[in-house]
Amino acid sequence: MAKSIKVNCGALAIWLLLGTDFSQAGPPFVTDDPEPPPPGGWEINVPFILERTPGKTEMDTPLFDLNYGLPDIQLKLEFPIEIVNEDSKGTQAGAGDSLIGVKWRFFNNEQSQFQLGTYPQVLAPTGNHSRGLGQGSAAFVLPFLAQKNWEKWTLYGNIGYWWQGAHETRNYFYAGAVIEREINERLELGVELFGNSPKEHGGRSELAFNVGGTWKLNKHLNLLFSGGRDIVGDTHAMAYIGLQLLTK
Repeated sequence: MAKSIKVNCGALAIWLLLGTDFSQAGPPFVTDDPEPPPPGGWEINVPFILERTPGKTEMDTPLFDLNYGLPDIQLKLEFPIEIVNEDSKGTQAGAGDSLIGVKWRFFNNEQSQFQLGTYPQVLAPTGNHSRGLGQGSAAFVLPFLAQKNWEKWTLYGNIGYWWQGAHETRNYFYAGAVIEREINERLELGVELFGNSPKEHGGRSELAFNVGGTWKLNKHLNLLFSGGRDIVGDTHAMAYIGLQLLTK
């Protein structure tokens, strides 16, 4: 799930190759994967997310990321409670923008363990832009997703394009890739590299990394965690920690 260089909730997990012992892939990383939850199953992620940029700290406290599985389809609704602190303006808190999407896995070869999908999403301006909460205008993203499994390793990535409507923003490309490894039956760790072309007029391209993982608490509950920063850009620090509930 990837709406900006911010770690959303958009979130870490594992694939059908490894069964249902871990979460679906994506959180706690920015880069998303093509695999939906099992048909009739829920994947609910509730993380706390922090991003620090020059003069500004943004937090989702928490983000509610609700996903429901159908055959080769995932329905998504995501909405945050935001706290935004600007060094020159003080602190604002309230509902942020919502994200609504449908993931479609259109190719799944179980023999080669390779999957492809797409994940169109609409950003609804439900936040109060005048208070610094949300963009103040709708946006749309169309990514393409790929995933490959072998032994205890998983590699997945996506590339997409954001159409933005806010006056100060511009349309932009983004891409990301994650490699994960199952350490044992309870722990999986991964590394992510992701970036985007300029998102604002007069802005610059960004490139960042994350390291993170999934710790299985029980059959239906996982602890998700990640942290990282920019390599090129203005994101000084970003962190993600939260719980993931899987009903199947």
